[in-house]
Amino acid sequence: MLQSDDKNLLKYWRNTLADASRVEIIVDKFIHQYQVPVDYTRGTMNEKNASQLLDAEEKRSNEKKGRSDPKDPDWEHIYTASILIAPFSISPNPEYSKYSGETGLFYPFWVRAVLNRTGKITPYEDTFPYIPRIHLEPQVNDDVNFIFVDVDKVDAAFAKPFAGDNSWTAYWKYIQQCFKNITGTDLFEFSSGSHTAKYANTVVISDNLTGAADAIIGLYDYLHTEKEPLPLLNNFISKNYSPLRSLLTNEAFEQQSTAHLGQMAYEFPLSISQRKTLYHFLTLKHGESLAVNGPPGTGKTTLLQSVVANEVVQSAINGGDPAVILACSTNNQAVTNIIDSFSSVKQKPGLLYKRWLPALKGFGLYLPAQTKTVSQDIPHLRRSGGILSGAHTEKENNAYLAIAEKLFLSCYEEYGGEKASSISAVTDHLRLHLLEKQASLQEGIQLWKQYKGIYKLLQKLSPVTETTLFNQQLLDDNKLIQVETTIKMLEHQVSDYLDTESIWIKLFSFFRFIKEIRAVRLKQIFRDCPKAYSSIDFHQLPTISQFFDEKLQLIRQIKTCSEAWNNWKINNHVQSNPPLDDVAFKAADRNKLSFFYDELEMGLKYDLFYLATHYWEGRWLLATQQLIQEDRTRKNGRADAQQRWQRFAMLTPCFVSTFYMAPKFFTYSTLRKSSNTKSVWETPPLLDFIDVLIVDEAGQVSPEVGAATFALAKKALIVGDTLQIEPVWNVPAKVDYANLIRCGVANSLEEVDLLDDLEIKGFLSSSGSIMKMAQKASPYHLYPSMERGMMLIEHRRCYDEIIGFCNMLAYNGFLEPKKGTAARILFPPMHFVDSKSIATTAGKSRANPEEAICIAQWILTYQQQLIRHYQSIENTAAAKDNTTPRKLQLADIIGIVTPFTGQKYELIKACKSNGISVAGLTIGTVHALQGAERPIVLFSATYGINDADKSYFFNRSVNMLNVAVSRAKDAFILFGNGVIFNRVGNMPGMQLYNYIKAVTIMRP
Repeated sequence: MLQSDDKNLLKYWRNTLADASRVEIIVDKFIHQYQVPVDYTRGTMNEKNASQLLDAEEKRSNEKKGRSDPKDPDWEHIYTASILIAPFSISPNPEYSKYSGETGLFYPFWVRAVLNRTGKITPYEDTFPYIPRIHLEPQVNDDVNFIFVDVDKVDAAFAKPFAGDNSWTAYWKYIQQCFKNITGTDLFEFSSGSHTAKYANTVVISDNLTGAADAIIGLYDYLHTEKEPLPLLNNFISKNYSPLRSLLTNEAFEQQSTAHLGQMAYEFPLSISQRKTLYHFLTLKHGESLAVNGPPGTGKTTLLQSVVANEVVQSAINGGDPAVILACSTNNQAVTNIIDSFSSVKQKPGLLYKRWLPALKGFGLYLPAQTKTVSQDIPHLRRSGGILSGAHTEKENNAYLAIAEKLFLSCYEEYGGEKASSISAVTDHLRLHLLEKQASLQEGIQLWKQYKGIYKLLQKLSPVTETTLFNQQLLDDNKLIQVETTIKMLEHQVSDYLDTESIWIKLFSFFRFIKEIRAVRLKQIFRDCPKAYSSIDFHQLPTISQFFDEKLQLIRQIKTCSEAWNNWKINNHVQSNPPLDDVAFKAADRNKLSFFYDELEMGLKYDLFYLATHYWEGRWLLATQQLIQEDRTRKNGRADAQQRWQRFAMLTPCFVSTFYMAPKFFTYSTLRKSSNTKSVWETPPLLDFIDVLIVDEAGQVSPEVGAATFALAKKALIVGDTLQIEPVWNVPAKVDYANLIRCGVANSLEEVDLLDDLEIKGFLSSSGSIMKMAQKASPYHLYPSMERGMMLIEHRRCYDEIIGFCNMLAYNGFLEPKKGTAARILFPPMHFVDSKSIATTAGKSRANPEEAICIAQWILTYQQQLIRHYQSIENTAAAKDNTTPRKLQLADIIGIVTPFTGQKYELIKACKSNGISVAGLTIGTVHALQGAERPIVLFSATYGINDADKSYFFNRSVNMLNVAVSRAKDAFILFGNGVIFNRVGNMPGMQLYNYIKAVTIMRP
């Protein structure tokens, strides 16, 4: 159960999100039409107007992706779009305008809808009207004079959601009632003393409207009344640091390797830090989360795939329900990167590594917005009017089942070489196979522990033998045989002597002087013995026998351990032993040697993942058969909703969504009240249901956007980097602090320690992030001089000279470059071009037309050379993989980054005027390349020689230049004015300039 302090935090985030998400609609920035006839009763508008709007949106959407010709085969047609309709506009009265200086039109109330080409309008999935925050009281902007209503009235109306059917008639009644509840007047009778309301419909296409956070706000509202315990959310939003646990010891690490059961990719094993991170994640209990600090190019995607693969195998071995995994981030680009990685997993040849159900691809299921355009190659599911449709739901029918069952059984019979009696029998057999392989993994670690025990056995064999026989945890079998042979020969010598001993010595051996004669002779025999024999009393023959028995028994024990371990390795296609410590791990990695863990991940654990995949395919067939028999495909009670997601997880184990969409999907239906005329349903969230929540690019997620979703899950893995792009904070600090006090999180601004603590731990909506909060909640801290949590350190994207700058600037030298130094490339890996230009202002932004022309001319000079060079590399790689090479364009090779939006348009203009195609070419701020990479990155600093004494945007923190430089795989080229960089100081820009000079000097 949430405590009052926790509820205050949730209320604070909820209200902050509500404030931030209701942005003003600047009509001219959207595709729009004025004075559109709308029949609100029937839900229609003029077909001509509808077609014009959708044509314009189709053109905008395609041009954004570099397509200008509707005949282009890649042209995307749009048949529906989200719209906002403003029934009226507000303008200041002339006298008031003179007095206040206020001018223009305001649109305080918008109706959400979906428009098709016939002019039909239907309810949008977010049914509450869109009311911009800028015209609500309390007001934070002194320049705003028109106040529509009080924010509390809007929030009160929002708390009463649309409960009707999905018809336009019911929706329109709800909209009118909302307006009356908020304003106290009817929709078409609104007036304001100092302003005039003009009733004429304004329509805008709102597909690219940001801040659609109503689902998150609704989740916050539900959590405020929730009484059940929510361990993950409680721990995550606790203001206290989670107690730290000790990192895994070498012994614990080896044992934990048996918990790592599945691997999705086979070409490369996990890196050392990825494996450490995974093993520590596998120790988490219900309610715990782990922060993973992931600098650029360190393999975050591979780690996420491994976490998912492991959950797939472990849940299959358990035999119960499959793991439900949700991967979230804050923006569509980050989410697209995740879903692409799960949709394009490279597979080994062979039937085991193919899907055994028809029309099934990848291991991720995308959960996009209702009107989001998604490639048909990406499995996705949409939610409309409370109904799910798309991938997987299309398979829940008898026709698909009949084909799927036949293919599944056929694949199993071909793979297993035996007749399949039933799907149930196949799943039982597959699970038995999984259990056997799991037992083999566990046996392997036990045998390895016994094998390591050989060292102690050798110490018993001789105090000086162990280092020569067991060097670097590897037994020298030949030397052991030599020792065994020597001991056996010695035993024969003793036996021969005793056999040929004088009868008189044997008869009178009880005399002391006779015993001494025998002892002297036996000592002579043992004099050359390579083993210590101090335990022998040569006056007592039984001690000699005991000596040989003990030594030979030890050797047999050593050989048994060695043979068992080596046989296990042979049976499991493993050649090497596990490294003993970090030094051994790094030595193997440095020498590019595959070792025990690598071999298992590319072999046995990869096979385990596909065996589990087919097990779940069979389980899906059985579950869907039962679903159809019971006619429950459309049922959405709590149990039905949970079972639906579990069925979907049997086919694609990872669901991928933005934080804005996730709360809309993970709900169920419950009857609130029923009467003779209608039933009223609610859609509560599926709390504490998702097994693993994965957050990617968590450094970009503001706390109010991401925190609520933790209530849906049991455990969390949060991956991000606070040293790359920060969140877009939509709330000024002044408003943020006011919200803290308003919601009871703080009592006053005098509580400096509390406010500082909240800021440090990432709680504040004006400066925090989910990544900072995750660091606070993480039970492990890998490097005390870096942030809490685990850390990925092996960098493989950029040449060493490039990532070396980021390593120096942001990561205290912890990154380990793995690509190597630059060789056989067109340009130096780090290069500076002095543009000697003057900057100007572009509206409220900054631009440098001369520098833009300089960059365009550079591209024009090298364009063909670049394309030839990288096309050759592409052709070679395709030939190696036996695939068809892509035809590369300039957009595949370079990216252009600038701190300023104004410069972005100057760059586009300069490129076009020089005949350079900008189709698909990334030109923009660092956000444009976040999560992406290019062989060559050009950075336009934009500041001119007239800015010599100013402060520079890229010097505010390390983040911008860290991101910009780390996107470049082969070369980073800085365009700017030397006068602004060649200054005394340690700011990021100066560090970059000096680093480039140093690298240039060092290169031959």
